[in-house]
This record gives sequence, C-alpha cells and structure tokens, in this order.
Amino acid sequence: MRKKISAVIALVLVLAITLCACGSGSNSVTPNNSGSNTKDFVFKSGSATIAMKAEAEPLLKALGAYKNSYEAPSCAFDGMDKIYSYGGFDLMTYTQNGKDLVSGVVLRDDTVETPEGIAIGSSADAVKKAYGEFEKDATSATYKSENCKLLIIFENGVVTSVQYIALVEK
Repeated sequence: MRKKISAVIALVLVLAITLCACGSGSNSVTPNNSGSNTKDFVFKSGSATIAMKAEAEPLLKALGAYKNSYEAPSCAFDGMDKIYSYGGFDLMTYTQNGKDLVSGVVLRDDTVETPEGIAIGSSADAVKKAYGEFEKDATSATYKSENCKLLIIFENGVVTSVQYIALVEK
C-alpha cells in the first residue's frame, strides 16, 4: 500500500510539473554542455538511452523487468499515465495518438546518476560544473533543452532529487 501511495504522489508531482513546463522560470538556463538548447537531456540505464517524448515500448523492452508499475487515467491527455519502477529510478509515460511516450524519469537513490555524473547526494558545485550556473543559495536548479526540463532539488547544498520532465503540449 505504501508503494502505491508513493507512486501516486510521484505521478501527481511529475504531472503537475509537466503541465507547468511551458512557463519560464527565473532559475532556468540552457545546458552548459551543449552551447544551445537543441541538445536534449537524456537518462541512460544499461543499453537504454531514455529521451523525453520517446516511444516507451522499445525502452521498456531494453530496460527489462520492472519492480513495480502503476497506472491511472490521465488528467492531461487521453489514455493512461503509467509509472514503471526500476532499481534507483522511475520511468513515467503518457499516451498520445495511441502510443505511450516518456513523460519523465525520477532518480530515487544514489545507485543511478545522470550521464553527466550527478546523483542523489552530489554537491551543488558538481551540478554547476556539469550543467552551468544557477542562483546562489538556490533550493533548486532547472535546465531546459528542446524536449526536456531537468529539475535538480537541493537541501543544504546537496542534491536530494533529480527529475527529467518532458516539455509537452496538449
């Protein structure tokens, strides 16, 4: 029961952030590692490279068996929103034109990291080095690319959450 409640909370959080993704934040910057906003942020797990808005089916096959899954009717799109839990991260999907597409990835612990080497527990300085500047003493940093918003949340200068969020239009 506790896992289902956690999954519902994670889904609601990701959907709320996704729906607000079109707005511009004062702490939002383009990726440090690309020079422009045309390079998208991706998450990698094993041989799977997970890009936001990518078709989910081949990624689910590449990722293998998930530990848990949850689905609920989407309040933003037609169809179902789904969460697949893997070791260290959750993969979220939404349905558009009859296909499940990636809406987000949330890192849950320090057993996984971004391709740039950021994980739960990384320092704010490591985030600046990997992705670029953000406001001093910020509690979060948001980096945007063409299809993705990368949200990194800090507590006492340490990363407590890493979320890849698809920038989608209804």
